[in-house]
Amino acid sequence: MVLKNLLAAIFLMAAFCVSAQVEVIDRSPVSGEQTPPPPIVQPSSAQNAGELYYQLQLLQQEVLQLRGLVEQQTHEVKRLKQQRLDDYLDLDRRLSALGQGNAGTAVTEASQPAVSSSVTSTAPEDEIRHYRAAIDLVLKKQQYDQAVVALKEHLTVFPRGRYAANAIYWLGEIYLLKNDLESSRQWFAQLLAEYPAHRKAPDGKFKLGKVYHLMGDEAQAKTLLNEVAASSSDAARLAKRYLREHFNS
Repeated sequence: MVLKNLLAAIFLMAAFCVSAQVEVIDRSPVSGEQTPPPPIVQPSSAQNAGELYYQLQLLQQEVLQLRGLVEQQTHEVKRLKQQRLDDYLDLDRRLSALGQGNAGTAVTEASQPAVSSSVTSTAPEDEIRHYRAAIDLVLKKQQYDQAVVALKEHLTVFPRGRYAANAIYWLGEIYLLKNDLESSRQWFAQLLAEYPAHRKAPDGKFKLGKVYHLMGDEAQAKTLLNEVAASSSDAARLAKRYLREHFNS
């Protein structure tokens, strides 16, 4: 009985080996039988290293391309900031030059005190150079503490100069940015009191209304914002939107 079982086991093993050899030699599927899946071939370590090296090269190339794009965009942003500053200063010069005409002189003299003798003796290029250095600290370098010092110094040297109103306005802006609401209120109020006809006055009035709102004086804020919204200035749109968002009006 044991011999019979042993012979049966040997027979089965032989049949399995023959079947395995036939499957290796003849890969065509036999009718009615299921084709076994192909063997999984593991990649060699050399292939893995080659693939990783190729992927690393692609990543390095992409990093270099992205770095080039970032440098290009950084340069473009700097160029646009400088162009914006130059345009701003050029606009200031043009408007001030127009204000020196006959019609503009009447408005300026009616709303502003006479220019002091110390400013009269100062060359215009000195004033623009001084103001530009101060405004660079605001718009280009964002060095606001230094900008406050420079703008106040500008007002000391050129108390009634061509850019005095602009310096006062930017002092109000900086203190608003620093959340020093009382100082911001004082500078914007000074702008409206001393230069009511200046082109920065509507912007200053809008910002003053915003400051009053942040300080909790909604009545005063709404009064100023409504005045700006009813005007034809560029700040009217900002005032209308602020009233809509904060006063539902």
